[in-house]
Amino acid sequence: MKSNTYKEYIAPVVVLVAICLVVTFALAYVNSITAPIIEANTIATANAARAELLPAADSFTQYDGDLVVMEPDKVYVDDCYVADNGAGIVVTVKTKSFGGILTEMVGIDADGAITGVKVTDHSDTAGLGTKAHDPAYLEQYKGLTEYTDVTAKKDANITPVTGATVSSNGVHYGVCAALEQFKAMGGAN
Repeated sequence: MKSNTYKEYIAPVVVLVAICLVVTFALAYVNSITAPIIEANTIATANAARAELLPAADSFTQYDGDLVVMEPDKVYVDDCYVADNGAGIVVTVKTKSFGGILTEMVGIDADGAITGVKVTDHSDTAGLGTKAHDPAYLEQYKGLTEYTDVTAKKDANITPVTGATVSSNGVHYGVCAALEQFKAMGGAN
């Protein structure tokens, strides 16, 4: 039995390469259409969260100064927006938590008091670690103007979630970084 090298080896490779090219171009085309929509939705979601955390603000402008880094790759301010009417700031902080990087937004009024905390992204354990993200738990940060320790368990102002120490600390570190950002800026100017 005589084999045909082209039909057995070359033709299937050519067909697979053609399929890969078509699929790649199709995905690139779909991405070019959806990327601006996804970006616009991300911005709208972030703006809605800022308005929720600092309701006294009328609009926001991104702060372009230095951002606080408490521990590189573990606790740092990702961005900061200042209310145009001087009502305060909203800080986005990234911290190391049990499941990886936790992203939270913290609103701080012009007097330096926290107006709200919202966890916007995390990989913590559902049911246990996420108890530190519940609005009822985060409510205890409202009105706080300073912290006594960067560890939630050692801070006299905070009651951490039992059994979720790492997640509680992740949230607390973020709040501490936001307060440090407010101080570093000299207020909400």
